[in-house]
Amino acid sequence: MAGVVAVVVMGLGVLALSVIPFGQRHYSAMVEHSAGLRVGEEVQVAGVGLGEVRGIALKGKAVKVDFTLDSSVRLGRDSSAAVKVATLLGTHFLEVTPAGDGSLPDGTIPLAHTSVPYNLQDVVEGSTRTLDDIDGPKVAASMQVLADTLRDTPDEARRAIDGVSRLSSVAAKRSDQMRRLLAGARRVTGDLADDNEEILALLKQSTLVLDELTSRREVIDRMLADSTRLATEVSGVLDDSDEELEPLMRDFTTTLDALKRQRTDITASVDGLSTMVTYFANATGNGPWMDLHVASALNDNLTCAVLGPTC
Repeated sequence: MAGVVAVVVMGLGVLALSVIPFGQRHYSAMVEHSAGLRVGEEVQVAGVGLGEVRGIALKGKAVKVDFTLDSSVRLGRDSSAAVKVATLLGTHFLEVTPAGDGSLPDGTIPLAHTSVPYNLQDVVEGSTRTLDDIDGPKVAASMQVLADTLRDTPDEARRAIDGVSRLSSVAAKRSDQMRRLLAGARRVTGDLADDNEEILALLKQSTLVLDELTSRREVIDRMLADSTRLATEVSGVLDDSDEELEPLMRDFTTTLDALKRQRTDITASVDGLSTMVTYFANATGNGPWMDLHVASALNDNLTCAVLGPTC
């Protein structure tokens, strides 16, 4: 008999250990609906799991969630709770936020201090408002206009599709020519890329030529200014009727005209080279090297569509 009693006592002890959560406190929270929360899911405080949901039951128009919480956490009268979605697979947890002084009345967080991830009633009401805002007669009229428009366009649509089909057939028949064209374009771009050093040297020489032309233009500008001033002064001093000085002045004027023409030619050359030199400065301004990009002659998508795996 004593052995039976001992076994019963031991069984009750094991049951008590498995049911009674030592070191934890029991609380409850009133929520609008369970929102998928299940018994056994975690209770978190500040992102740390400190308890477990022990029971979920309907109470009036709300749902009562019973849970345990580590005894080190004290819930004040302003504490709140929220049902949260943990993963996309449908797991949830109850997030508890301690707040306020004193203790939680009746150990229950009221409905006013809880929230759920969604409210079915709000969803239904929002959908109803959206549907109410739709003007049915206008939608019907728009669909009728669309139908009338499409009814008159089958021939145009068919011709457009036929045109696309013919274009595809031409492209298919001339694929070999396109392939050769692309291969030639690749060789050209490859040669330009291989001649990088020669292009760089040419640009450097163009810069030297531009500097020399600019210097010559400045010299001619000074000569023109001085000669024009001299001609003006001489004309004011000498008598225009002097037959001996007239040929000299005529030759001097011819020389000025020649200088003006040379200046015009030099200016045109400078304008032509300035663009190239600007590109050269941009290409060499990032460091002791030259940024030279030779783009393909044809679109990348077209190139890969024709060349296939070798693209």
